Amino acid sequence: MRHSARLLALAAAAAAFAAAARPAGAGFSDILRRITSRVGPVLLTRDVLATPGEEVTLHASLRSGLRLGGLEGMRIQFHLDERRIEQVASDPDGDVSVRWTAPTEPGDYRIRVRVKPDDQPAEEDEQIAPTHLLVSVRKPEVPIAVIDLDKTLVASGFHMVLLGGGRAEPMNGSKVVLERLAKTHTIVYLTHRPDFLGPTSKGWLASHGYPTGPLLTSTLGGLLEGSGRYKAKRLDDLSQNFKNLRVGIGDKVSDVQAYATRGLLAILILHVDWSEDDPEDYLELAAQLAALPDSVHVTSNWAEVNQVLFQEGRYPSAPVIRRLRSVAADLRRRGED
Repeated sequence: MRHSARLLALAAAAAAFAAAARPAGAGFSDILRRITSRVGPVLLTRDVLATPGEEVTLHASLRSGLRLGGLEGMRIQFHLDERRIEQVASDPDGDVSVRWTAPTEPGDYRIRVRVKPDDQPAEEDEQIAPTHLLVSVRKPEVPIAVIDLDKTLVASGFHMVLLGGGRAEPMNGSKVVLERLAKTHTIVYLTHRPDFLGPTSKGWLASHGYPTGPLLTSTLGGLLEGSGRYKAKRLDDLSQNFKNLRVGIGDKVSDVQAYATRGLLAILILHVDWSEDDPEDYLELAAQLAALPDSVHVTSNWAEVNQVLFQEGRYPSAPVIRRLRSVAADLRRRGED
């Protein structure tokens, strides 16, 4: 049953990415093949945001194959610099967890995670690559900015990462704005992507020079409950220890709804395909925007985000709603002619 649920969630993820990729000519089967070719055997980890001296859980999972099945009995080692923190054998689901007391000094601590060399397959091309998890230690009062990835930092959406890595370009200006924001805020990358895409996501952020920050990914179960609900839960979890969640930036209406209702400065980067010919699509989006709190800023690019963050710029939803309704009215009139 557990494996069936994993497979269902994997298929759902691939379907979503396939839908996003259709303009580029990529279909479900192509993207599913790309995903499943990258899911095993692989060592997955979860980044952590912690307060100084807090006892936290370091988690890793060893997965393999289309069903994302766990590999049992493999000894997983956790190291900080040259010091080994712990060594634990993976359970039947391939999971290991270690309790660890975070340092008392704020900073970013990279924990190296690897399969013990004695447990590695004999063939070099079958060996499981080591990875790391980030423990970001921050004081409880630190300002935090929560940033989405797809269609927020990644211009084309994550399907381009799956279909060819280097073709997934950053949104213009996003790195410069985040670098400036990181001078006063801790950056937390909060994505609805499932955890088995974590290594690729981290690699993309690092290769494009984005500020260091924990990457919080979804579980396969979280993938099925929807982005807005998943992110609302993660924000609530973060707020238990960190009371200064200040900024939330993303491309989904449901996400910024979660940001705004929790008191964050919510910035929506809205992508509208103005070539659509169905008036109902425009009216539906207009209704979604109209339901957002008035405090939400509706932008279309990072230059406008920069103005909101640093120049007291305002981008209310009303002008966008009016345009959406106007375009819908024009399309209806054409259809009646």
